[in-house]
Amino acid sequence: MSNFEVMGKGRGNIFVSLILFLSISAAAQETNLEMSMEARLESVLILNINPDTKIEFGIKKVNDNLFEITKKPDDINFSVESTGNWNLSISASKPYFTDVSDSTKKIPVDFLGYTIENRGNNWDNGIFSHIANRSKDTILPLKPEKTLVLINGRRNNIGGHSRNSFVLRWKFIFEDELSKMARFSNLSIQDGYYVDGFYITLSESKTHYKK
Repeated sequence: MSNFEVMGKGRGNIFVSLILFLSISAAAQETNLEMSMEARLESVLILNINPDTKIEFGIKKVNDNLFEITKKPDDINFSVESTGNWNLSISASKPYFTDVSDSTKKIPVDFLGYTIENRGNNWDNGIFSHIANRSKDTILPLKPEKTLVLINGRRNNIGGHSRNSFVLRWKFIFEDELSKMARFSNLSIQDGYYVDGFYITLSESKTHYKK
């Protein structure tokens, strides 16, 4: 955050001296100098999250239509501090999860989905509340492209940690949508321990709703 001085006043003394052969006289005149400046203060957006966090899970194939998860990906706690309204997007670092011991083993990132649980005081129940949470009643698939998840509502989502506190929970898509099991079984997923990174992008909301 930058600090701006928008108004300033300076005071200087101007001395005029007249030197004559027989007498010396001095006169001092005081002048006020006034300057004005205008500055636009940008909103402060702060995302509090562990920077080393990655998506990691272990998987074992039981049969063609059944996978056993040997290690679930950890939930991610994060919060937002903002003096202005904001939106939040999520995206994967790469289009595939890669096995840590064998880089030839890959799983598309949409094998995993996510929801965001709100634990703050800003209400996340649609555009007429503080936040419209697109993952509130569904699981969103993880994608390499940015997916807008939390959107500024008409009540505005300005606030600190107590107002904007969240938990990002990872969910396996095939657990809730049986129709996708066939597609994933055709990928010949192999046993392994898979990892990928992800991005949480916080941006200033350009939509200014009236209260």
